[in-house]
Amino acid sequence: MIKIAVGQFSGSRVWEENIEAVRRLTAKSAAEGANLICFPELCNTVYVPYMEDPALFSLAEPENGPSVVAANAIARQHQMVLVYPFFEKDGERFYNSAVVIGPRGEKLMKYRKHTVPSSKYLFSNASERYYFKDGDLGFPVVETPFGVRVGIIICYDRNLPEPARCAALNGAELLFVPVTTNERSYSRWELLLRARAVENIMYVAASNRIGEDKEGAPECFYFGESLIVNPRGEVVGRASKTDEDVAVSELDLDLLKRQRRTWHFFADRRPGEYQAITTRSVTPEAVRQPG
Repeated sequence: MIKIAVGQFSGSRVWEENIEAVRRLTAKSAAEGANLICFPELCNTVYVPYMEDPALFSLAEPENGPSVVAANAIARQHQMVLVYPFFEKDGERFYNSAVVIGPRGEKLMKYRKHTVPSSKYLFSNASERYYFKDGDLGFPVVETPFGVRVGIIICYDRNLPEPARCAALNGAELLFVPVTTNERSYSRWELLLRARAVENIMYVAASNRIGEDKEGAPECFYFGESLIVNPRGEVVGRASKTDEDVAVSELDLDLLKRQRRTWHFFADRRPGEYQAITTRSVTPEAVRQPG
């Protein structure tokens, strides 16, 4: 049976410190029999959008940058699939990205965060759009060597139903969700992940940060609790709320197949009736307020 893992740690501006955490947690999950592991959003550095500072662009790296190469070696050492999210520099453009690395250290797939939020409510003087361009790779899915098809969405993507649904329609059976989120989002944390799992009848595995980033957002604490949710919406793995940790759970593809035969959510869809999703755009000012 396949086992999957989600790892969590606090970030640093020094990529070598982050990759050591990736190394520790990959080794720990491998010892527990895991075949696939995912790490938090932007795990090669701190969560940079806590301030708008042009100097922080220097923390980005290309797809063949030093931390990604090191992550390739870790995947190869443990013969695992490793989802490695990183701050990507591609020429003059920057993305919030994640690569899926195969057990031989090869790139299987790359995803770029599709829904880049414009709000500044988390950190009053910063926006992700200052750093990241919109994702331009669609919602790819890859068949891994362990027999499970994997898709990715990143952090804010999980707030909308469409990104997860697109990944599911493209064949994902397991959706990894690298995240950086703090107590302000705690009330929605488990709710949204379980909803994405149920409505798309797939496994959802989310990796969050823990604690406080080193030289990151001041007095901003990430609550961890990285989760693994099965296709029935049940939480089957949960990491610590206070410490660096890894959660491991078995992946039961037979359960997934049974649920898809029982729940006809895909067969009962009526795509021809959903034009409003792609043809209408609503600004916050246009939304009618209650009362």
